[in-house]
Amino acid sequence: MRTRGFTLIELLVALAIMAIISAVAVPIYREYSVRTQRTNAEKDLMLCAQSLERLASTTFTYGGHVGGADTGAVTANICVPTTTVYSIAVTAADANTFTIRATPTAAPATGNGMLEIDATGAQRWDRTDNGDFKDTDETRW
Repeated sequence: MRTRGFTLIELLVALAIMAIISAVAVPIYREYSVRTQRTNAEKDLMLCAQSLERLASTTFTYGGHVGGADTGAVTANICVPTTTVYSIAVTAADANTFTIRATPTAAPATGNGMLEIDATGAQRWDRTDNGDFKDTDETRW
């Protein structure tokens, strides 16, 4: 008489299938998570740039809006970033121009490179994460 149940081979096959599915799914999920966080940072950069444009339309300068200074982490009068893994800061501002940068500060965005936008609308992404925007294909998000 045969008892009902799973054989060791059946359990090992099921385990192997689960391992293969996991090996494929985890990297895909990680990449999706990175893209989502980068998109949030891009949105925050666009909102902060629009805010600086509105402020400059009333004060006639981009400078002096970061807590009374020209550079530093964005303050609530400019915008309130929603991203939690990027640090959004104004890296340059004067009467005629500004640059806002998003720097990855936490996983999953670390190692994914900085994002930047300036007063002309130029968008840069340090895809190689080497600290500059001079490499090929780093002049757009």
